[in-house]
Amino acid sequence: MNIEIEKYRVGLIAVAVSMVAACSESSGVGGPENVGILFQVASSPSAVGPAAVAGPAGVAGPPLVLSGTNGTLTIDEIRLVVSEIELERIDDSCLGDDDSVDDLGDDCEEFETGPEFLDLPLDGTPVEVGTSLVPSGTYEELEFEIEDLEDDEDDAAEGALIAAVRAEILAAIPDWPDEASGFVSGTFTPTSGAPTQFRVFLKAEIEIEMELLPNVVIDGGVASRDLTVDIEPEIWFLQPDGSVVDLTQYDYDTTGQMLEFDVEFEHGFTKIEVEG
Repeated sequence: MNIEIEKYRVGLIAVAVSMVAACSESSGVGGPENVGILFQVASSPSAVGPAAVAGPAGVAGPPLVLSGTNGTLTIDEIRLVVSEIELERIDDSCLGDDDSVDDLGDDCEEFETGPEFLDLPLDGTPVEVGTSLVPSGTYEELEFEIEDLEDDEDDAAEGALIAAVRAEILAAIPDWPDEASGFVSGTFTPTSGAPTQFRVFLKAEIEIEMELLPNVVIDGGVASRDLTVDIEPEIWFLQPDGSVVDLTQYDYDTTGQMLEFDVEFEHGFTKIEVEG
């Protein structure tokens, strides 16, 4: 029985060694590079389909103007809480923190960040979320989360980060609910009607996974590079029938309610541009 146990242990060690070797080989021989992650509004109304039949539905801002069959949605401000940004290696074969076979793949991600409060420029200017020195290797996917700032972290350091971002948000928008993940303000003008202002808080808990095509190879060949995520708000607010979402129905000052916005969020993040 002891012999069998020893064979089992040797087998585990052999698997672990092979996985470490694979991870090292996939990393290449080059050095790390500075990688910046940015977000930008990229207006492409033609991607929405029927909503674009009557002509251009989006006008680069600020503000961002979306025209539909039921009226015009004018967006003056978009803010998001983005967290846990990660770059995932293509091999996905590194050992976990405790070097156990059970945790294979858990330690192959780089660039993980805490929550960030983004005020998206509506004129298409990129806004940087962060930059990090990324080890050599081939990366196939960018992941991040849109989430609220409810402090459910057991880690004290994570809790401190959340508290700092919450303070930043409340300084800008004092009535921001803890459960909110985003904010949109502007006006809706119905056909043959007068404009009405709205302030809408978005409630969403969603992980976005975007493929890097082609894969991003970090080999020390450049000093730095940027990965820019394109966001198309038209996809959020233009509906398949050609109408726009009347956001005045979700005005927080009037209703005290937030807009549930999980599924819609995912489709608005359309592509990643790689520079450098």
